Amino acid sequence: MVKQTPEYFAAIHLGSEQVSMQIVEYTCLQDMKVIDQVSRRVDLGEEMFQTHKISFGTLNQVCNLLKGYWRLLKDYGVKDYRLVATTAVREATNQNYIIDQIKVKTGLRVSVVDMPQEIFYKYVSSYHNLAEQGLTADKEGILFVDISSGGLGMTLLQEETIQFQQNLHIGALRIKEGFELAQRESAHFHQALEEYIYSAVEPVKNYLENCRIRYLSLSGIETGLLLKMLHKVRRGNQFCVISVDEFNVLYEQVNRLNVPQLMQIFDLTIDMAEMVLPTLVLYHQMLSLTHVQEIVIPCDNFKDGITLLHLAEQKRDPWIKVIENQIFSLVWNLSKRYLSDTKHARMVEKLSLLLFDKMKKLHGLDKRERFILQGAAILHEIGKFVSLRRHYYHSYQLIVSSDIMGFSNREKAIMANVAYYHTKGIPHSGQANYAKLLEEDKVTVAKLAAMIRLADAMDRSHRNKVKKVNISLKGNDLFIKVAVHEDYSLEEWTFASKADFFEDVFGVRALLERGKSNV
Repeated sequence: MVKQTPEYFAAIHLGSEQVSMQIVEYTCLQDMKVIDQVSRRVDLGEEMFQTHKISFGTLNQVCNLLKGYWRLLKDYGVKDYRLVATTAVREATNQNYIIDQIKVKTGLRVSVVDMPQEIFYKYVSSYHNLAEQGLTADKEGILFVDISSGGLGMTLLQEETIQFQQNLHIGALRIKEGFELAQRESAHFHQALEEYIYSAVEPVKNYLENCRIRYLSLSGIETGLLLKMLHKVRRGNQFCVISVDEFNVLYEQVNRLNVPQLMQIFDLTIDMAEMVLPTLVLYHQMLSLTHVQEIVIPCDNFKDGITLLHLAEQKRDPWIKVIENQIFSLVWNLSKRYLSDTKHARMVEKLSLLLFDKMKKLHGLDKRERFILQGAAILHEIGKFVSLRRHYYHSYQLIVSSDIMGFSNREKAIMANVAYYHTKGIPHSGQANYAKLLEEDKVTVAKLAAMIRLADAMDRSHRNKVKKVNISLKGNDLFIKVAVHEDYSLEEWTFASKADFFEDVFGVRALLERGKSNV
């Protein structure tokens, strides 16, 4: 057996509180090891939350760090890397200048991920770690809670399906910087902080309190602070377990201490001590929403999620399908929450994807666009939950305002527009929903909308009449032959009215034909 030559990949995280990097050597997803990792503290988040931008003095410090990381990459011969920025750069008003200067001064390309993507990467890492330990197969759920500097993400996994997902802009550092120093030093700060956080997370209480949840899985940089205060040490890739009673004892102790006392008793720096109360109050509120039996802290971080997904996609590992199935389990649960016609949605999903796969030479799109089309097909009629009149508009609004893990905000906007145009209307820049898109995304919306219109027309009656489909492209004609066992007139008439837009987009005529039952 020929031994495979190992490959190398580096994940670099430009975070709010530190710039960190890990380098992995791998031949496949199962044969991967971290060969080096480095981390340096920065104050990007604190500065950004106070001034809403990152100074060039701070930027120069970051660039000097990144230059050192780049030299390390060269020493290892690493060419494949991802440098990802999160909250501080994402929310800085001078984001574009920061990204440009990093490229000019270091030669490194920066990707800025939005909050849903950031939480998704951390979820992937936590899920992988807990799955390896056999925790995810339990019939009782796991509530994954990620607390970053600027956000809070809650994801409920039950029997390998995502039942619920919600992201909030109330991260630990954001909360701390939201109060003035005099307010944080007030004797009333703890009570005010609890009420402030409770008002933000209380809306999800009605959903979560009725769910059977065994584990609360915590991720985020501040988990290290909790472990330090409880004198817990991670060993290898094992997760740490904290009983609810252990946490409550610590919480009551912290309530009686000020910052200097926290520093002395728990051996903390002033920066760490100031983060204790916002962090523990957030954790306490998460516990109050559920009846979990144990708290688990996986051995994971943001960079692990980036690395796992990158390697799985590079090697086409079957594990990536597990994650994809979980993403669409969430999409289906969202559809059911809004009482969508499941049978119709499944038929439109099936027909849309069949059209996409048979039209590769025509549309020039890739896997991500197929994902977006699939999501739009499942959710295209959820607006009927709000009103039957202009339901396409309400579908758009519900999609853009929902947290759908696995899709970036940009991808979600495309999905929402495809749902908006699934039935009628010509996309044009006079419409606010369409005008907000990037120019290349407008073309994508038109292509996907043209496909979903035909798919929706083929089940216009919502009676799942289509039993078999055969699609073939011959010259400038796309022949769609269907086998049906009942009258199909409504669908044929509707299809004919949608075919003009399809031809305008692709320059190809779509022709629907009834075939024999063995088509």
